[in-house]
This record gives sequence, C-alpha cells and structure tokens, in this order.
Amino acid sequence: MFNIDWQNLTQKELSREHLELAKRSVRDLMDKKRSGKIGFMDVNEGIINLKRIDETSSWVRDNFEDLVVLGIGGSSLGGKTIVSALTNKFSKKGTKVHFVDNVDPDYFTDMLDAIDIKKTAFNVISKSGSTAETMSQFLVIYKHLCDKLGKKEAVSRITLTTDPKKGALRPLESSMGFRTLEVPQNIGGRFSALSDVGLFPAAVAGIDVKALIEGAGERAKQASSEDIAVNDALKYSIVKYVHAQKGYNTCVMMPYSTKLFELSLWYVQLWAESLGKQGKGQTPIPAIGATDQHSQGQLFIEGPKDKFITFIGIKRHDNNVKIPEFDVDIDAFSYLSGHTMKELLDAEMHSTQKALYENKVPSVRIELPKLDAYHMGSLMMFLEVATAITGEFMGIDAFDQPGVELGKKYTYQMMGRKGY
Repeated sequence: MFNIDWQNLTQKELSREHLELAKRSVRDLMDKKRSGKIGFMDVNEGIINLKRIDETSSWVRDNFEDLVVLGIGGSSLGGKTIVSALTNKFSKKGTKVHFVDNVDPDYFTDMLDAIDIKKTAFNVISKSGSTAETMSQFLVIYKHLCDKLGKKEAVSRITLTTDPKKGALRPLESSMGFRTLEVPQNIGGRFSALSDVGLFPAAVAGIDVKALIEGAGERAKQASSEDIAVNDALKYSIVKYVHAQKGYNTCVMMPYSTKLFELSLWYVQLWAESLGKQGKGQTPIPAIGATDQHSQGQLFIEGPKDKFITFIGIKRHDNNVKIPEFDVDIDAFSYLSGHTMKELLDAEMHSTQKALYENKVPSVRIELPKLDAYHMGSLMMFLEVATAITGEFMGIDAFDQPGVELGKKYTYQMMGRKGY
C-alpha cells in the first residue's frame, strides 16, 4: 500500500452528516458490487482469464516487433497509463506497444508509414463494436493488411477485445477466425484498465499483470470499510467532496514523475465522465511535476481559490542520478552539486505543497513506495473506487455517460448510419 499525507486536512472538517453520508455511500457501492451491477472491483477474484492473456501476449511477443492498440477513451487511456508508467519508452528491446487513439488522418498515416507491417500486430478494443473512431481504424488496418499480406494474415494479426457475448465484433471470432479477448459485461470502459483492455497491452510490454491485479485486489478489499481511518479511497472522496461544497471545483492531478503523466490523462476521463452530470462535478486538470511548476503553478498558488491538488510522489526510484560538480564555482547552480535528481524532485514537490498550503489551497500527497506493477494496480484501483464513491455522495450514476452518448448519436447521424 502507499502513504497519504493529508496536509492538515483532518476529520475535524467533517460533520456528523458527512460521516454518515460516507458510510451510506460505501454500503450503496458494495451493494452494487454484490449484485453484479459493477465488476471493476472484482478483477482479482477470478473474472480475468490470465491464462488467455498470457498465451495471446506471448504469441505477439514471439512473432512481432510492434503491437498497435486501436481504441479511444477508456479503451486506450488505461493501457497507455500502465505501459507508460512501467516500461522504458527509449528501449529498443522487446515488442513495442503503441496506442493510436484518434482518427487524425495525418497522425494515422504517420503510424502506417513508420511501422513494418510484416512485423506488426494489432489490438482493436471496442466493447460494443460500434465505436465510430475505432471501427474506422479497424476497417483501414484490415484492408491495409489484406492488400499487403492477404486476408488470412490480416485476420491472424488482429486481436479483438470486446464484449464476451454480444456486440458487433463478437461474431467475427466464429465467422472469420479472429482472436478475441473480453471486456466483462459489468465493467465500463473508463473502469476497464485492469481488465483485458489494459492487461493485454501491458503483458505484451513485459509487465507483470498478475502483480497489477494483486495490488488492485488488495486495494479493493480495503474499499469495503466504512471507516475513513481504514478506507483511504473513502477519506479521499469525502475530503474532495467537502471542499467542492466550499467552492473548490477544480481538481488537479499532479504526479511528480514523467512516467505517471498518462495517469493524469486517464484520471481526467475517469473523474470527468463519471461525475460531470446534472449540472454537478469538479473539473479535473492534468499536470506534472516539476514541469508544471513553471507553467500552471502560478495559477494554482495565486489564482482563484477553486482548486484541490493531488500530488503523487515516489519514495524509492530505480535510479538515483547524482548531480556532479562543475569546473567553475558559480553561485547560481553550484549549490546543486553533491545532491541527486531525486532530492531535487522531492524538494520541488514538498516546496510546492507548502506554498499551496500557505496560500490556502488544499492538497493531498500520495506517496508510492516504488513505481512497480503492484503499486500501480493499487493506485489505479484507489482512484476508481474514489470516483465511484464520490458518485454515491453526489447522488448520481458514476457508470453512465448520457452526454457522450448524445454526441455519438449525432455523429452516427452525420455519417449516415442507418436508424439515426
């Protein structure tokens, strides 16, 4: 597990009504879990077929230099977060995993021009099989493979991750022979990172997916407690909820790790799409330390008092780069000599949190013991549970997305889909 510094945000700020609301919200969430309505908290309880993931990912690693993941939103951001956090993006060893999550024709063409189609496999992710962006990517890639390598090779190189029983893609397994993986029916896209959606790309990248779901499972067990002293996700949710009621309606996710920047982008979808409904919701903002101290930091510290900041630090890095002495003693930077990059990064984080505190900007700091698969799984489950509980606080369904669906309907109409 990881440590959380609440930066003087204590139980004193919570009324009896808040604590009762927290307890009821946990009960309601657990009722949804027990009834089978939601399944994202069950990923370490046998619903994920690790053997199938291992066999399919091993086949890709043994035969291809690249895997291109085609998906959008929750079908891409979770896997991208895990792979970015736990692999070396500069390494040329092993099978490289790429995420193409838009239909920008220039970017898509750049990808096709850059890869060696003979050495590339593809993973198409759409639970419904009707996602316009992903299906357009699929059609282009399938024809491209057919033209270059023939239909048999085209089918063999594409793995479909979709609904286990229904949807437009599922019949292609039996009718054409596509390999398939599953998105459990009771796990929605933005909560699917720790299912086949994110675990398969992670496995191809050489990440320990068993450790990912073990970390997630331990965190999910904690989420059943109604005690905020035990249930970190519950305390995080209620603290953010109370501050939102005070006008802190912008929540910033700011990891002090370049490898965790994709986590900020994943969090933005998770929080915004789950909780932005009925005129309610906090606006999530992605940031990264120390980079954004030199851009957004000024706004956070001295701008409108409407922001709640979540810092994420790493206690033990795999590497510790020492800052050497320079040939000439120059006051402007000689003081850095003898320290390490980690010391500087940690000092930047603590100093920024202190400056925020002195300017009455609330914040929480999460500190991972190290950035590994176990703690990554724990962190992602923590944020998923916190989002779901906050939905219960707000009296909204955190698992639907009516606004997004309306936009999809208009897209179908404009593109000429039958019935729209």
